[in-house]
Amino acid sequence: MHTVPEPIAAFHAAVNAADADRAAALATDDVEVGGPRGAGRGVELLRGWVEGSGVTLAPTAAHPFAGGVVVVAQQARWPGDDTVHEIATLFRVTPDGRLAAMIRYDTLADALAAARTA
Repeated sequence: MHTVPEPIAAFHAAVNAADADRAAALATDDVEVGGPRGAGRGVELLRGWVEGSGVTLAPTAAHPFAGGVVVVAQQARWPGDDTVHEIATLFRVTPDGRLAAMIRYDTLADALAAARTA
């Protein structure tokens, strides 16, 4: 397993603390945010997701790709659901360490396949 890069680890900490300001500070202004319910762009979209999701994320493995793409396998828990969900998120990190994309997938296999074509 590769180590989760610092900006992605910091993002997990911000999400788990429901700290939308800290999460937004880690991202580009036009960050791509996506998941099963749709996708969009912008730091305000990210801020709203962090404030509203209530999810906690525990990274379990990191899979780096070229171009600053990193797929992170995660254990996720949502409020009111005691089930631990195995999910994955594709992150794109800019050369200056900011998050330009975070796209959630229901499976690690789907996220890895997306990363191979990113």
